[in-house]
Amino acid sequence: MYPVTYEADYLRERNRLTTFFRLIVAIPWLIVASIYVMAQMVVVFIAWFAILFVGRFPEGMYNFVGGILRFTQRVNGFMYLQTDAWPPFGIGDDDSYPIRVKIMPPAAKQSRLKDFFRLILAIPLLVLSYAMSYALMAVAVISWLTIVFRGYQPAAIHNAIAYLMGWSTRATAYIYLMRDEYPPVGDETPVEVDPPAGGELPASEAAPLDPAPATEEQPPPPAQ
Repeated sequence: MYPVTYEADYLRERNRLTTFFRLIVAIPWLIVASIYVMAQMVVVFIAWFAILFVGRFPEGMYNFVGGILRFTQRVNGFMYLQTDAWPPFGIGDDDSYPIRVKIMPPAAKQSRLKDFFRLILAIPLLVLSYAMSYALMAVAVISWLTIVFRGYQPAAIHNAIAYLMGWSTRATAYIYLMRDEYPPVGDETPVEVDPPAGGELPASEAAPLDPAPATEEQPPPPAQ
């Protein structure tokens, strides 16, 4: 599992009115998001130098950049019809909201080399993100038409939006220097994760099962 994840609760029955005017009702959140993102970019720029010189993303900066990512993805999810719930304006984690972006603590050490060449390393992600953004808009249009005229969102459409939003979340976290692990196209591929600052990753609680004891072979019955 990649250390930055996106998940969204599915609700079949949807609000036709707020869906019809979604781009209009989302304007206040888009304005706030634009202000947040400007501050985020300044912090990412400073973090680039911090990683280059000290080899890690300062935790306060990391939490700020991750919080803005969490906020923007909630707003994008709302705008692309993943949910009808109004997004909170804060940047903190909120498990009660239908869209959740989970972010692991920063790695104790990050690669200075990967940090220095991040824009070059991110070129394939930028190309793929460009294609993914068009796919997301196309799926959102299908969702809009279905909700407005039928009053519900098919589960397949919800899952498609969640997949595309998940990709966007992972790619953005990598581009913004939050992780050194290259984001997979899907979370189905395990990703080796750097240990977080302050300790190693917790070991799995599942202990290996002991092999079943061999059954003692019974002697054959005596011949009659």
